[in-house]
This record gives sequence, structure tokens and C-alpha cells, in this order.
Amino acid sequence: MRPILCILLVLSVLPGTDPPRTGSFSTTFTDRHPESRWDRFRLRYGYEPRSGEPYDHLKEEFDVYVPSSYDGTVSYGLIVYTNASKGGGVGGYRDLMDKHRVIWIGAANVPNERNGIERWAIALDAAWNMQKQYRIDPRRIYASGTSGGGRCASMVAPAFPDVFSGAIYLIGCNAVRFPSDKVIGKPIRDMAMANRYALMTGSDDFNKPGTLTLFQSMQSMGFKHVEYFEQPGLGHSNPSPEWFEKGLVSVDRPLLDEAAALLAQANAAKARKPYDAATLAKRVMRDYPVATEAAAEARTLFESLTPVVDELLRGEATKLAAAGSDKLRAFALRTEGFPSGVEAKARADAAGQTDLDALLAKPGATLPKNLERFTAEWSGFACGDAARSAYDTLAAAALAPVAALETGKRTKPLAKLLKDWKDCPTRVKMQEALEADLTAELEVILALEKPASRAQKLAAFAKAWDGTSAGSRAGEELAKLAPIPK
Repeated sequence: MRPILCILLVLSVLPGTDPPRTGSFSTTFTDRHPESRWDRFRLRYGYEPRSGEPYDHLKEEFDVYVPSSYDGTVSYGLIVYTNASKGGGVGGYRDLMDKHRVIWIGAANVPNERNGIERWAIALDAAWNMQKQYRIDPRRIYASGTSGGGRCASMVAPAFPDVFSGAIYLIGCNAVRFPSDKVIGKPIRDMAMANRYALMTGSDDFNKPGTLTLFQSMQSMGFKHVEYFEQPGLGHSNPSPEWFEKGLVSVDRPLLDEAAALLAQANAAKARKPYDAATLAKRVMRDYPVATEAAAEARTLFESLTPVVDELLRGEATKLAAAGSDKLRAFALRTEGFPSGVEAKARADAAGQTDLDALLAKPGATLPKNLERFTAEWSGFACGDAARSAYDTLAAAALAPVAALETGKRTKPLAKLLKDWKDCPTRVKMQEALEADLTAELEVILALEKPASRAQKLAAFAKAWDGTSAGSRAGEELAKLAPIPK
């Protein structure tokens, strides 16, 4: 059973080949969440447009704790923490992170004295980068914080429910705020109200009345999963580990219930519909690592059903001897995780490669788009990888004449290439080349002696190259010349 289980669990590959870093450590990130850029971030709160960014993400430091049990084979939860003072470490909750398979990250320099907008946006950056570096369950990403940090969590979790699947507010929270724009606000509202929230306070906490009021408000608004916790004798301090665990379990509980329901369906179907039962058991194993007991039971059930199901699948495979590549691919995907699935995938791959060879034999203007489609359809297959490689080769051929142009004459052609080509290694080179040329152009502008002329050109540059690193830097430099109004 172990090889099959490994196939089921290893669904994504973490960047690089080095073992994942565990334990307590501090780190910085080079990337920021796309939604933490001001032009995107402001839409969630209805803020007015402005030039530049509210903070330099490259200077932000984060305190991280990753349980030693993490090895990348199982998805872990993530708590993004905002403190009321400096420091973002896990503190007394370390054992809970180990027990419940949760990774902790907190910005190190976001005390109450700091601008709230920066604190909220930095939480997005933390969630974004940790998902790049670790295998995180997207349904277990929780915003949290203490006192003023809890208020920050309550400002960011409902506004960004596509980032955070819930929140645990500690001795501080603000009223729910959704985007006022209906087009943006309605889907945000619907998503947020389906997420899970734990509001935690103490019997002697001066923020208790506000916490209770928010709990009652969220209930009346129709939030599906919101619970209130009041630790006896607790003042304005973090809840004890025992009480924090109550909050963590409450936001995880719906997932545990979903896993239990799927497992019950699997057990009910195992006699009459063994394939359906095995598929349900596989879902529990794959999608609900937080439900350790249900996953273990599902593993046992899956193992017991595998011989019966595999015999049925082999019978189906015989009938597909002359089937086309699309049917073979669908069958291979349906049999993934079963012994017969290995043979089915090989057959599908061979058929897909034949289709790819025919596609490559007809070069023309539509070939790149055809390869994009083929790559998406055959993701996870060797022929899909071959199509991706062929696509990258075409992109490299398109880049070559542009790359040969003189610096200063390549920016617009490079920008056009970036619009024409999707993700591939050569597209990264296109982006790097464009940023390098734009940086050189920006340095010339920054060297202008007259502030008025420099400001005029910076404004035009920032507008023309919005969405690039150089464009963001131009906006920041422009803001230094004319401070951004609060």
C-alpha cells in the first residue's frame, strides 16, 4: 500500500531539491502578493488611487516556525500572525503547531504604531510566499493576531477570503468590512461568509465587549462558521495554549466533518459500488490530511478495495483497446492510484505523443496556441511535458531577434512578446530582459538634475510600465519628490 499512498499524497512538487527548512527561523522574501500592490489592494477597501507603494516588501522580516514533521508529502495548515508589538514568533503555541500540522509565520516589525494598511498587506505577502515554499492546504490558511494585531486580522481575512480561509482573532477585532463596489464586493462577501472564524477573548479582557458584539453581528449577518471563546480569568493577554487549541479546532472542524461524511459515503458504497467507494476514500486521503483518523481509515478501506476495483478497471481497459487519445487520457486520470492506472497512463501517453507528433508536423501561426491547449489537456503526462518543451523552443526562437536589438530599442517588442507567450522558461528570460532594459532607462531619468523634469518623466514611466518592478520603483521615486497624501 505504501507506494500507492505516496502517489496519492505527493500531488505537488516544491521548488528546488533541498529538503524543506523546519524549526524556528527568520527570513525575508523577494516576492509580494499580487493583491498587496496598491493598485490591486485599494480595490478591496475602496481607497483612492495613488502613486508608489506603501512599504518596501524587500525590507520586511518574518518569524517562522515549521514543525519538524513537515517533509512536503502532506499539506499543512498556515497561520499568518500579526502582533501588537514587535516580533512575530510562535511563542507558547509551538506544540499546537506540531500537533495540528500547522506552519506559523508572523511579520517581525508590524507593531500597533505602524500604519494599518502596511500591516494588512504584509500579511498577504506572508501567505503568498509560504505557499511558494511549502505545501500548504489552501483551505487551512488562517489570519490571526493579538490585540491590535487581531484587529488587523479582522480587517484582512473577510476582505481577502480568496487568500485566507478563516481567522482566529485574539483579544481584538474590528467590524467586518467588505468592498463597497458591488461587482467586487458580492463575490468577496459570499466567499468570506462561507469561511471559518474563531473570536477569542477573556472574561477580564477590556476588548471582551467588542469581541462579543462582533460575534453577534457576524451571526446575524449569516456567517456560516463563527464561534466565540471566552477564557475565564484571562485579561488582555493571549489565550492559553489549551484555549487557543479550541479556536484552532473550531476553524478546522468543518473540514473534519466533510472528511467524515465522505468516509461514511465510501463505507456505504463499498459493497455495491467498490469503484465509487475507493474513489471517495482516495479523496479523503488526498484532500483531508488534517483529518488524520479519517484519512487512516480511508487508507485501510482503499487498500481493501484495490484488488476488486483494479480487476474491474482492467476489464474496462480491454474495451478501450481502439479508443482515441481523449478517452484513454480520461481513463488514465480515472484510474490514477490503482495498479492498472500505471499501464493506462502509459497507453494514454503513447496516444498523446502520436497526436503531438502530428501537431508538430504542421508548423504555422496557430502552433503556439495549439501547444498551449495540448499542454493544458495533457498536464501530468510525458507528452504534455514534451509539448511544453516544444512551446518553449518556439518562444526562444521568437525572442532571439528581439534580444539582438540594441538596448533601448527592445522594451516595446519585449512587452509584446510577454503578452503573446504564456508561462515557460523563455518567458522568464523575456521578463528579465525587459526589467533590465527598463532599469537602465529609469536610471537615466533618475540622473536628471531638474526635479520638475525628473518628476514628469517618472510619472510617464510609472504609468507606461505599470505592473513591472521598474514601474513600481518609478512610482516610489516619484512619491519621494511629491509625498503621497494620507
